[in-house]
Amino acid sequence: MTAETLSLAEIQALPKSLLHDHLDGGLRPATILELADEIGHQLPSTDLDELAAWFVRGANTKDLIQYLATFEHTIAVMQTPDHLARIAHEAAVDLAADGVVYAEVRYAPENHQLGGLSLDQVIEAVQDGFRSGMAAA
Repeated sequence: MTAETLSLAEIQALPKSLLHDHLDGGLRPATILELADEIGHQLPSTDLDELAAWFVRGANTKDLIQYLATFEHTIAVMQTPDHLARIAHEAAVDLAADGVVYAEVRYAPENHQLGGLSLDQVIEAVQDGFRSGMAAA
């Protein structure tokens, strides 16, 4: 079987490895909206479709400043153990739904201390989220 004989659906169904993914770069837009509202963080838009499009534009830009601006909003909602665990859980579930069987997800724990968490608390919350996400997947 060669790549020329595989359909797009067959390729999408194959197991995948993801060797470099950023936890703070793949949040669900609906989760960002919900968590930002919960903590009073202002987003570029409160419309789900507009917000998703804003993040896509930021990811596709050739402007590093615009690209990095997206992380201001994702990191803002990643400052509590519950939020970190939820985001890691959703990441694991979403990766599994995409057929990812092995992922190396990175994040900088020090970016999640703005609300007063210790490094150990950040790491524990993310690990808890990944464990529950893997169990759910």
